[in-house]
Amino acid sequence: MTGRAILRTARLELRPLCASDEAVCVAALGDGAMRAAVPDLAHAYTAEDFRAYLPQDWPGRRWAIEHEGAMIGLVTLDPQPGYWIVPQAQGRGFMTEALRAVLGAHFADPEAAGLVTHHLADNHASARVLQKLGFRDGGASGAGGQRAAVLSRADFAKANPLVIDTPRLRLDPLQPGDAAPFRRIVTRPEVGRMLFLFPADWSMRAARAFVHDWRWTGAPPFRLAIRREGRFIGSVGLGRGAAPPIFYFLDPAEAGQGLMQEAVSAFCDRVVAYFALSGLSADVFTDNPASARILERAGFPRGGTAEGHSAQRPAPHRVGTCHRP
Repeated sequence: MTGRAILRTARLELRPLCASDEAVCVAALGDGAMRAAVPDLAHAYTAEDFRAYLPQDWPGRRWAIEHEGAMIGLVTLDPQPGYWIVPQAQGRGFMTEALRAVLGAHFADPEAAGLVTHHLADNHASARVLQKLGFRDGGASGAGGQRAAVLSRADFAKANPLVIDTPRLRLDPLQPGDAAPFRRIVTRPEVGRMLFLFPADWSMRAARAFVHDWRWTGAPPFRLAIRREGRFIGSVGLGRGAAPPIFYFLDPAEAGQGLMQEAVSAFCDRVVAYFALSGLSADVFTDNPASARILERAGFPRGGTAEGHSAQRPAPHRVGTCHRP
């Protein structure tokens, strides 16, 4: 369950249903063609139906879909997905966009289970939306010509990778082929001594295992590749916790152009919204002022200090601890 009352996407706001949505809901669900496409809605929907439905206390379980200030549909997770969209808004990808946000919030919980929903067998548009999001056909289900659709965490993550585009970069999931450039960069002394995990003799075998273990699975922890014109030039990642740590590095050949700032700022903004985080944290060695400036510009005020250990330093060194609210 997401527990999040408001979700936002590129074009939509998903917010709690309210009394002013009555006219849209009654008009949409009172229409015969719409009613025929919604499973288990056997009668004409009335104002009385809406008023009985509205007061039910479902925080983070149902959302009005709003586009440019107007309600255009509804998504529920009670506990399985249900949805509809007004005819005049169909065919523009709104339903896919809204459902992706709800499902992403659901699977952001590492303990969240898979989902099952149903659609009428002849509702091909609904079936296509579900297929895009990673649902698999679950076969005929019950009476009324319905079919089940089943979604696992792995299928959702595969069909909906976290991708962040900035003016010059693309941040996307690590791939097996990223292991070699990942290893090449983090074993460089000027990079590795500013990180915590990677020894100078880090093997290719260890790099492949690391990239596999930190691949995108729909929830933290994970790392994304930073790509410029398709080339792997660095990585940025997120750990676990209520205010999880971020990690990042960049190929020194790409330094001095503001690329790390571009990647870190965009990444932080996106993951805070995507996973509804209460904050973020980061540690930076005190002899790495360039990284400290990146964090400050990304919204991390300077905090205290602690002792840090790098696999490429002979002794512990002081680190600054930063928390972004």
